[in-house]
Amino acid sequence: MAELNSSAVNNFIEAVKNGATEAASAFFRTFDTAVTIQPGNGGEFQSDVLAPKITGKGLAMLLISGGAGIAILIPDSTGLIPAWCDHPDATGKSKLSTFAQEWGMNLVPEDFFPEDFQAAVIQDLMEGVFQAQPAWESFCLELTLGKPDGNSVPVYMIWPLEVPNRLLSETAKTEEPVILGPPTFDSGESDLMEKGVPKFDPFTGPNFDNRNFDNFQGKHRSVDDLPGFSRSVLKIKIPVAAVLARAPKSIKTILELGVGSVIQFDKSCDDFLEVEVGQSVTIASAEAVKVGDKFGFRINSILLPEERFRKVEVRHEGEYLVKRDSPQIIGKAPIKSFEKH
Repeated sequence: MAELNSSAVNNFIEAVKNGATEAASAFFRTFDTAVTIQPGNGGEFQSDVLAPKITGKGLAMLLISGGAGIAILIPDSTGLIPAWCDHPDATGKSKLSTFAQEWGMNLVPEDFFPEDFQAAVIQDLMEGVFQAQPAWESFCLELTLGKPDGNSVPVYMIWPLEVPNRLLSETAKTEEPVILGPPTFDSGESDLMEKGVPKFDPFTGPNFDNRNFDNFQGKHRSVDDLPGFSRSVLKIKIPVAAVLARAPKSIKTILELGVGSVIQFDKSCDDFLEVEVGQSVTIASAEAVKVGDKFGFRINSILLPEERFRKVEVRHEGEYLVKRDSPQIIGKAPIKSFEKH
């Protein structure tokens, strides 16, 4: 697989040329504004050059491919982003997500087909890019969007981002820091004590009983906050399949199948599909959708995994359990006791 770096710029330019028409159609469906799209200038990402162009509010789209991020930034100064995008309802969020998916599918080369799509309006595009940490050798491609009034405005694609999930996160700017535990003082701790600053005790400190730990649950948490071994597990790829229908057939019937054979299923074409991962594990129900000249599925509901419980028997030293439905155990199974004598 090709590596997502600055050497892929020619592939990106070609993808933009080929997918411009479909991407423009997606823009019209989402924002009710007709535009044209053309690849413009490209080069190495230089923050000092780009900062004046993208500092401020705008729509940021995040496309994740192989763990790395691709950002597509539409500044608010273009006049193309409607006001409802600032605080979208459930329908608006769905429209933005679908829009990011369509642009990812049509403007990104097939070698870097994104597996995750997100979009949101953030207050400072440049700040979001900094938080997502562009790689040492990152690239920026300018797209030219033609507006109905005949003017043209720039849109920017930046890749790769090393911590992509931080692009749309503005918690560092908008929320109060959360105290996770006692602060660690250096050699200056004695100076603080002399100035009357009490040493923090996490269990007897002020307002301990009144802290809202429920609100803390889940704050500032993302995949990037997980330990390294957990992030490695999440990068494992498993097959995902959309099951249209099922029907048991005899081996004789299957052997008789040939070109032109028709198999009837007891399922309507409007019914939801089953989404399976791994070895036939159903995780969701979805409906088929058309994205450009391709097909996909939109998830409607996530199915909770089946819960399994197993009774735990506590035995003391020298004891063994005789099950009625199992053969009797001969002898004693020594089990170390954890009780203190």
